[in-house]
Amino acid sequence: MDNKRSRIREHAHWVLIMERALAQYGLSLSHSSLAQELTRSPLPASLFIEQANANLIWSEALRLAGDDLFGLRLNRIHSPSAMGLLALAASTSASIGAALEHLTRFFPIMSTQVRVELRRDIGESHLLLTPVGEPHPQHLEAVIGYLGQILRQLDDSGKGLFRRATLRRPPEELAECHRLLECDEVVSGPACSLTMPLGLLETPLVTADAFICSRLIDTLQDILASQPSHDLVEQVKRRIQLLLGSGDISVERVASPMNISPRHLRRKLSQEGTSYEQLVDEVRRETAIRMIGEGELSLTSIAYELGFLDPSSFTRAFRRWTGMSPTAFRQQVLDGAASS
Repeated sequence: MDNKRSRIREHAHWVLIMERALAQYGLSLSHSSLAQELTRSPLPASLFIEQANANLIWSEALRLAGDDLFGLRLNRIHSPSAMGLLALAASTSASIGAALEHLTRFFPIMSTQVRVELRRDIGESHLLLTPVGEPHPQHLEAVIGYLGQILRQLDDSGKGLFRRATLRRPPEELAECHRLLECDEVVSGPACSLTMPLGLLETPLVTADAFICSRLIDTLQDILASQPSHDLVEQVKRRIQLLLGSGDISVERVASPMNISPRHLRRKLSQEGTSYEQLVDEVRRETAIRMIGEGELSLTSIAYELGFLDPSSFTRAFRRWTGMSPTAFRQQVLDGAASS
């Protein structure tokens, strides 16, 4: 476990974000000899930093600012290009639900230390934040702040999309957090999350633009696929995702850009407790559920997007994954949205 954590790296743009925020206090990371040493490599030439170093820089930024809400304030000071691209892709999506699906799918271009997942519950939906390794608590709160900013932007009709934020803080510290996040409610909990009314996910966006959105999605897919990963399984899944719909998701096409032979790739995946075929199956399953939830494509179109030769093959695979047909699953999603 320790070896795996040591391999986690974060985008170096977080250092630039902290530097920009500290400037509002009349300070700089250069005022810390430790932070200065850790950021000695020229940015953005050094595109990633080790998680342990990222945590040390967070601690130094927090010490310099003397502000326990430093992370929550970042989105009010500076929005990095990666976040701007995610926000634009979200705003041009057909609906709020589609916007959130795009946001969670491509969030790794903003942060590799936090996985964001959209879950639907009875009457509510949640953006759940799962730490990767041990990111600094201020990093998690910064992510909450940026995601909350996007939710407010998507709520152009003022229906109260950002219903609740859950933070890992004691209740007595939540009042100021509530002011900064501008949501209906802030509560304490063991995991960070943002909660929205489930019914609002079907709300069409007045800023929707299918032409621009499709091209942004293509760009985001390219960025995500080219992002270096020390997690071999995740790297292979990204390559498979990129190749879906091309008609050729062979192990040769995935192994070639990684500069290893298909046989070597299979052996390494076996050491990770999985196989290439299993990862293809996982990517197809995850993508199918996401696409059906978005509701933008017909089931036949989804089948071909996933690389199936015909819709009946897709139906058989989907029954194996979920125990129901794609049609029944789509109806279940629609019924759940209508009942909320």
